[in-house]
Amino acid sequence: MLSVAAAPPAPAPARIPPPEPLSGRPLPSIERALSGPAKDRSPDWHRRVKVVRGGQGPGKPDAEALDRDRARLPLTGPRRIVVLGCTSGAGQTVTALMTGHILAALRGIPVAALDLNPGEGSLTARAPVAPVTLVSALLAGSVPDGPPPVPPDGLPPEARNTQARLEVIASDADPGVALALDDGDYARLAERLGAHYPMTMIDAGASIMTRVLAIADQLVLVAPASSEAPRSLAKLQEWLDENGHRDLAARAVTLVSGVSKRTLPDVLETESVARGRCRAIVRVPWDDLLTGAAAGPTSLRPQTRLAYTALAGVIVAGLAAAPIPRKVHVPGEAQR
Repeated sequence: MLSVAAAPPAPAPARIPPPEPLSGRPLPSIERALSGPAKDRSPDWHRRVKVVRGGQGPGKPDAEALDRDRARLPLTGPRRIVVLGCTSGAGQTVTALMTGHILAALRGIPVAALDLNPGEGSLTARAPVAPVTLVSALLAGSVPDGPPPVPPDGLPPEARNTQARLEVIASDADPGVALALDDGDYARLAERLGAHYPMTMIDAGASIMTRVLAIADQLVLVAPASSEAPRSLAKLQEWLDENGHRDLAARAVTLVSGVSKRTLPDVLETESVARGRCRAIVRVPWDDLLTGAAAGPTSLRPQTRLAYTALAGVIVAGLAAAPIPRKVHVPGEAQR
Protein backbone atom coordinates (compact mmCIF):
# COMPACT_ATOMS: atom_id res chain seq x y z
CA MET A 1 0.00 0.00 0.00
CA LEU A 2 1.24 3.47 -0.86
CA SER A 3 1.20 6.44 1.47
CA VAL A 4 1.70 9.34 1.38
CA ALA A 5 11.18 21.39 6.42
CA ALA A 6 25.11 42.20 1.52
CA ALA A 7 22.49 43.39 -0.59
CA PRO A 8 19.31 42.25 0.94
CA PRO A 9 17.06 40.26 -1.33
CA ALA A 10 14.87 42.19 -3.69
CA PRO A 11 11.51 43.20 -2.21
CA ALA A 12 8.97 40.41 -2.37
CA PRO A 13 6.52 40.70 -5.24
CA ALA A 14 3.06 41.99 -4.46
CA ARG A 15 0.89 39.31 -3.00
CA ILE A 16 -0.96 37.48 -5.72
CA PRO A 17 -4.69 36.90 -5.31
CA PRO A 18 -5.94 33.30 -5.27
CA PRO A 19 -6.29 31.83 -8.77
CA GLU A 20 -9.53 30.79 -10.31
CA PRO A 21 -10.73 27.32 -9.21
CA LEU A 22 -8.75 24.54 -10.85
CA SER A 23 -10.38 21.77 -12.84
CA GLY A 24 -13.79 23.42 -12.46
CA ARG A 25 -13.96 22.99 -8.67
CA PRO A 26 -12.84 25.01 -5.64
CA LEU A 27 -9.24 24.82 -4.55
CA PRO A 28 -8.74 21.75 -2.37
CA SER A 29 -8.44 22.04 1.36
CA ILE A 30 -4.88 21.57 2.55
CA GLU A 31 -6.01 20.04 5.84
CA ARG A 32 -4.97 16.62 4.57
CA ALA A 33 -1.43 17.87 4.15
CA LEU A 34 -0.99 20.22 7.09
CA SER A 35 -0.85 19.46 10.77
CA GLY A 36 -0.84 23.06 11.95
CA PRO A 37 2.00 25.40 12.95
CA ALA A 38 4.31 24.45 15.78
CA LYS A 39 2.96 27.19 18.05
CA ASP A 40 -0.50 25.63 17.91
CA ARG A 41 0.60 22.15 18.92
CA SER A 42 -1.77 20.52 21.36
CA PRO A 43 -1.51 17.29 23.39
CA ASP A 44 -2.99 15.34 20.45
CA TRP A 45 -0.29 16.67 18.05
CA HIS A 46 1.04 13.13 17.48
CA ARG A 47 -2.35 11.96 16.24
CA ARG A 48 -2.81 14.93 13.91
CA VAL A 49 0.38 14.52 11.84
CA LYS A 50 -0.82 13.24 8.49
CA VAL A 51 0.38 10.20 6.58
CA VAL A 52 -0.41 11.32 3.05
CA ARG A 53 -1.56 8.65 0.62
CA GLY A 54 -0.57 9.07 -3.00
CA GLY A 55 -2.48 6.20 -4.63
CA GLN A 56 -6.11 5.15 -4.39
CA GLY A 57 -7.87 1.99 -5.41
CA PRO A 58 -10.95 1.72 -7.63
CA GLY A 59 -13.95 3.62 -6.39
CA LYS A 60 -11.99 5.84 -4.03
CA PRO A 61 -11.64 9.64 -4.33
CA ASP A 62 -9.33 10.94 -7.01
CA ALA A 63 -6.51 11.83 -4.61
CA GLU A 64 -4.06 12.38 -7.48
CA ALA A 65 -6.19 15.22 -8.86
CA LEU A 66 -6.21 16.85 -5.42
CA ASP A 67 -2.45 16.43 -5.14
CA ARG A 68 -1.94 17.98 -8.57
CA ASP A 69 -4.13 20.94 -7.62
CA ARG A 70 -2.19 21.42 -4.38
CA ALA A 71 1.08 21.41 -6.30
CA ARG A 72 -0.27 24.31 -8.39
CA LEU A 73 -1.20 26.58 -5.47
CA PRO A 74 0.17 30.13 -5.95
CA LEU A 75 3.34 31.25 -4.20
CA THR A 76 4.45 34.83 -3.59
CA GLY A 77 8.13 34.44 -4.43
CA PRO A 78 10.90 31.99 -5.32
CA ARG A 79 11.34 29.09 -2.87
CA ARG A 80 14.16 26.69 -2.01
CA ILE A 81 13.45 23.12 -0.86
CA VAL A 82 16.35 21.29 0.82
CA VAL A 83 16.32 17.49 0.75
CA LEU A 84 18.31 15.64 3.45
CA GLY A 85 18.73 11.91 3.94
CA CYS A 86 19.01 10.57 7.49
CA THR A 87 21.27 7.74 6.26
CA SER A 88 23.34 7.09 3.16
CA GLY A 89 21.28 5.48 0.42
CA ALA A 90 18.02 6.81 1.86
CA GLY A 91 16.81 8.08 -1.52
CA GLN A 92 17.66 11.75 -1.02
CA THR A 93 18.94 12.38 -4.56
CA VAL A 94 16.14 10.64 -6.40
CA THR A 95 13.60 12.45 -4.20
CA ALA A 96 15.06 15.81 -5.24
CA LEU A 97 15.07 14.80 -8.91
CA MET A 98 11.60 13.30 -9.12
CA THR A 99 9.93 16.04 -7.10
CA GLY A 100 11.64 18.67 -9.24
CA HIS A 101 10.42 16.99 -12.44
CA ILE A 102 6.84 16.87 -11.15
CA LEU A 103 6.79 20.47 -9.89
CA ALA A 104 8.13 21.70 -13.23
CA ALA A 105 5.51 19.77 -15.19
CA LEU A 106 2.54 20.65 -12.98
CA ARG A 107 3.38 24.32 -12.54
CA GLY A 108 4.66 24.86 -16.09
CA ILE A 109 7.93 26.42 -14.91
CA PRO A 110 11.68 25.81 -14.95
CA VAL A 111 12.75 24.20 -11.66
CA ALA A 112 16.40 24.09 -10.60
CA ALA A 113 17.98 20.95 -9.17
CA LEU A 114 21.07 22.10 -7.27
CA ASP A 115 23.73 19.42 -6.75
CA LEU A 116 25.55 20.11 -3.47
CA ASN A 117 26.19 16.44 -2.75
CA PRO A 118 28.79 15.36 -5.34
CA GLY A 119 29.94 11.77 -5.57
CA GLU A 120 28.98 8.43 -7.05
CA GLY A 121 25.26 8.41 -7.78
CA SER A 122 25.07 12.20 -7.46
CA LEU A 123 22.20 14.29 -8.76
CA THR A 124 24.29 15.43 -11.72
CA ALA A 125 25.21 11.82 -12.58
CA ARG A 126 21.63 10.56 -12.31
CA ALA A 127 19.85 13.39 -14.10
CA PRO A 128 18.72 12.66 -17.68
CA VAL A 129 19.97 16.05 -18.91
CA ALA A 130 23.34 17.80 -18.88
CA PRO A 131 23.84 20.61 -16.35
CA VAL A 132 22.93 24.09 -17.57
CA THR A 133 25.71 25.68 -15.51
CA LEU A 134 28.07 25.23 -12.54
CA VAL A 135 27.71 26.66 -9.05
CA SER A 136 30.83 28.81 -9.55
CA ALA A 137 29.51 30.19 -12.85
CA LEU A 138 26.15 31.05 -11.30
CA LEU A 139 27.91 32.87 -8.45
CA ALA A 140 30.00 34.75 -11.01
CA GLY A 141 26.86 36.03 -12.71
CA SER A 142 26.45 33.51 -15.52
CA VAL A 143 22.91 33.23 -16.81
CA PRO A 144 21.74 29.60 -17.16
CA ASP A 145 21.03 28.46 -20.69
CA GLY A 146 17.41 28.29 -21.76
CA PRO A 147 14.35 30.54 -22.23
CA PRO A 148 13.87 33.61 -20.00
CA PRO A 149 12.54 32.93 -16.49
CA VAL A 150 8.84 33.15 -15.70
CA PRO A 151 7.33 35.39 -12.99
CA PRO A 152 7.99 34.18 -9.41
CA ASP A 153 4.38 33.24 -8.69
CA GLY A 154 5.07 29.94 -10.49
CA LEU A 155 1.65 29.89 -12.15
CA PRO A 156 2.21 30.96 -15.76
CA PRO A 157 -0.62 30.69 -18.30
CA GLU A 158 -0.94 27.53 -20.31
CA ALA A 159 0.88 29.13 -23.24
CA ARG A 160 4.09 29.07 -21.22
CA ASN A 161 3.99 25.38 -20.39
CA THR A 162 6.74 24.76 -22.95
CA GLN A 163 9.08 26.11 -20.25
CA ALA A 164 8.27 23.25 -17.89
CA ARG A 165 11.63 21.59 -17.35
CA LEU A 166 14.11 20.51 -14.71
CA GLU A 167 17.51 22.22 -14.97
CA VAL A 168 20.55 20.81 -13.16
CA ILE A 169 23.16 23.09 -11.61
CA ALA A 170 26.29 21.03 -10.99
CA SER A 171 28.83 21.28 -8.21
CA ASP A 172 32.42 22.25 -9.02
CA ALA A 173 33.80 19.99 -6.29
CA ASP A 174 35.46 16.66 -6.88
CA PRO A 175 33.38 13.58 -6.01
CA GLY A 176 32.95 13.26 -2.27
CA VAL A 177 34.43 16.74 -1.57
CA ALA A 178 32.31 19.54 -0.15
CA LEU A 179 32.19 22.86 -1.96
CA ALA A 180 34.54 25.49 -0.49
CA LEU A 181 31.87 28.18 -0.02
CA ASP A 182 31.32 30.52 2.91
CA ASP A 183 28.06 31.86 4.34
CA GLY A 184 28.09 34.82 1.96
CA ASP A 185 28.48 32.52 -1.04
CA TYR A 186 25.41 30.51 -0.04
CA ALA A 187 23.39 33.69 0.45
CA ARG A 188 24.45 34.96 -2.99
CA LEU A 189 23.68 31.57 -4.47
CA ALA A 190 20.16 31.75 -3.04
CA GLU A 191 19.75 35.23 -4.51
CA ARG A 192 20.93 34.15 -7.98
CA LEU A 193 18.72 31.06 -7.95
CA GLY A 194 15.69 33.17 -7.04
CA ALA A 195 16.38 35.49 -9.96
CA HIS A 196 16.12 32.63 -12.47
CA TYR A 197 13.96 29.91 -10.91
CA PRO A 198 10.60 30.07 -9.10
CA MET A 199 11.53 26.84 -7.27
CA THR A 200 14.81 25.09 -6.48
CA MET A 201 15.34 21.54 -5.19
CA ILE A 202 18.63 21.28 -3.26
CA ASP A 203 20.40 17.95 -2.77
CA ALA A 204 22.81 18.72 0.08
CA GLY A 205 25.68 16.80 1.63
CA ALA A 206 25.97 16.38 5.40
CA SER A 207 29.19 18.39 5.66
CA ILE A 208 27.50 21.61 4.45
CA MET A 209 24.14 21.06 6.12
CA THR A 210 24.36 24.06 8.47
CA ARG A 211 25.02 26.56 5.68
CA VAL A 212 22.46 25.08 3.31
CA LEU A 213 19.71 25.13 5.94
CA ALA A 214 20.29 28.86 6.33
CA ILE A 215 18.81 29.40 2.84
CA ALA A 216 16.01 26.80 3.05
CA ASP A 217 12.31 27.65 2.87
CA GLN A 218 11.21 24.02 3.19
CA LEU A 219 12.90 20.86 4.42
CA VAL A 220 12.27 17.28 3.28
CA LEU A 221 13.77 14.55 5.49
CA VAL A 222 14.21 11.21 3.70
CA ALA A 223 14.38 7.95 5.65
CA PRO A 224 14.71 4.46 4.15
CA ALA A 225 12.34 1.66 5.08
CA SER A 226 14.98 -0.09 7.17
CA SER A 227 15.73 -1.04 10.75
CA GLU A 228 18.37 1.69 11.21
CA ALA A 229 16.09 4.49 10.00
CA PRO A 230 14.24 5.24 13.29
CA ARG A 231 17.46 5.83 15.24
CA SER A 232 19.08 7.81 12.41
CA LEU A 233 16.00 9.99 11.93
CA ALA A 234 15.81 10.67 15.68
CA LYS A 235 19.47 11.74 15.71
CA LEU A 236 18.93 14.08 12.73
CA GLN A 237 15.86 15.64 14.36
CA GLU A 238 17.83 16.13 17.58
CA TRP A 239 20.65 17.81 15.65
CA LEU A 240 18.18 20.16 13.93
CA ASP A 241 16.63 21.15 17.27
CA GLU A 242 20.02 21.75 18.91
CA ASN A 243 21.42 23.82 16.04
CA GLY A 244 18.73 26.45 15.68
CA HIS A 245 16.47 24.78 13.11
CA ARG A 246 13.56 23.75 15.32
CA ASP A 247 10.95 25.75 13.40
CA LEU A 248 12.19 24.54 10.01
CA ALA A 249 12.12 20.95 11.28
CA ALA A 250 8.59 21.37 12.64
CA ARG A 251 7.43 22.45 9.16
CA ALA A 252 9.36 19.65 7.44
CA VAL A 253 7.93 16.76 5.46
CA THR A 254 9.26 13.30 6.32
CA LEU A 255 9.44 10.88 3.39
CA VAL A 256 9.86 7.14 3.96
CA SER A 257 11.22 5.44 0.84
CA GLY A 258 11.14 1.81 -0.26
CA VAL A 259 7.94 0.87 1.57
CA SER A 260 6.73 -2.72 1.13
CA LYS A 261 4.82 -5.31 3.13
CA ARG A 262 8.11 -6.75 4.31
CA THR A 263 9.43 -3.41 5.55
CA LEU A 264 6.16 -2.18 7.07
CA PRO A 265 7.22 -2.82 10.73
CA ASP A 266 10.31 -0.63 10.19
CA VAL A 267 8.17 1.97 8.41
CA LEU A 268 5.73 2.18 11.31
CA GLU A 269 8.59 2.56 13.81
CA THR A 270 10.13 5.34 11.70
CA GLU A 271 6.81 7.11 11.48
CA SER A 272 6.42 6.92 15.26
CA VAL A 273 9.68 8.88 15.54
CA ALA A 274 8.51 11.45 12.98
CA ARG A 275 5.06 12.02 14.46
CA GLY A 276 4.86 15.21 16.44
CA ARG A 277 8.09 16.52 14.97
CA CYS A 278 7.10 17.29 11.37
CA ARG A 279 4.14 18.55 9.35
CA ALA A 280 3.40 15.48 7.26
CA ILE A 281 4.67 12.00 6.42
CA VAL A 282 4.79 10.65 2.86
CA ARG A 283 5.37 7.01 1.94
CA VAL A 284 6.99 6.00 -1.35
CA PRO A 285 6.75 2.32 -2.29
CA TRP A 286 9.64 0.12 -3.25
CA ASP A 287 10.34 0.54 -6.97
CA ASP A 288 13.32 -1.24 -8.55
CA LEU A 289 13.21 1.31 -11.37
CA LEU A 290 14.56 3.89 -8.91
CA THR A 291 17.85 2.03 -8.52
CA GLY A 292 19.14 2.96 -11.98
CA ALA A 293 19.44 6.23 -13.83
CA ALA A 294 16.50 8.49 -13.11
CA ALA A 295 14.96 9.35 -16.47
CA GLY A 296 11.91 11.02 -14.96
CA PRO A 297 8.54 10.25 -13.32
CA THR A 298 7.12 8.67 -16.48
CA SER A 299 9.72 5.90 -16.21
CA LEU A 300 8.45 4.84 -12.77
CA ARG A 301 5.69 2.51 -11.72
CA PRO A 302 2.32 4.33 -11.44
CA GLN A 303 2.10 4.09 -7.65
CA THR A 304 5.59 5.54 -7.24
CA ARG A 305 4.76 8.45 -9.51
CA LEU A 306 1.59 9.07 -7.50
CA ALA A 307 3.62 9.17 -4.30
CA TYR A 308 5.99 11.83 -5.61
CA THR A 309 2.99 13.80 -6.91
CA ALA A 310 1.56 13.67 -3.39
CA LEU A 311 4.88 14.88 -2.00
CA ALA A 312 4.90 17.81 -4.45
CA GLY A 313 1.39 18.73 -3.31
CA VAL A 314 2.29 18.59 0.37
CA ILE A 315 5.40 20.73 -0.18
CA VAL A 316 3.58 23.48 -2.08
CA ALA A 317 0.64 23.43 0.34
CA GLY A 318 3.02 24.13 3.19
CA LEU A 319 4.82 26.89 1.28
CA ALA A 320 1.50 28.48 0.33
CA ALA A 321 0.43 28.45 3.98
CA ALA A 322 3.59 30.45 4.83
CA PRO A 323 3.33 33.10 2.07
CA ILE A 324 6.43 35.17 2.97
CA PRO A 325 9.61 33.66 1.50
CA ARG A 326 12.55 33.35 3.84
CA LYS A 327 14.88 36.36 3.59
CA VAL A 328 18.55 35.62 3.13
CA HIS A 329 21.07 38.33 4.04
CA VAL A 330 24.35 38.51 2.15
CA PRO A 331 27.05 39.24 4.75
CA GLY A 332 29.18 42.32 4.26
CA GLU A 333 26.56 44.36 2.45
CA ALA A 334 24.30 46.96 3.99
CA GLN A 335 20.68 46.17 4.75
CA ARG A 336 17.92 48.43 3.57
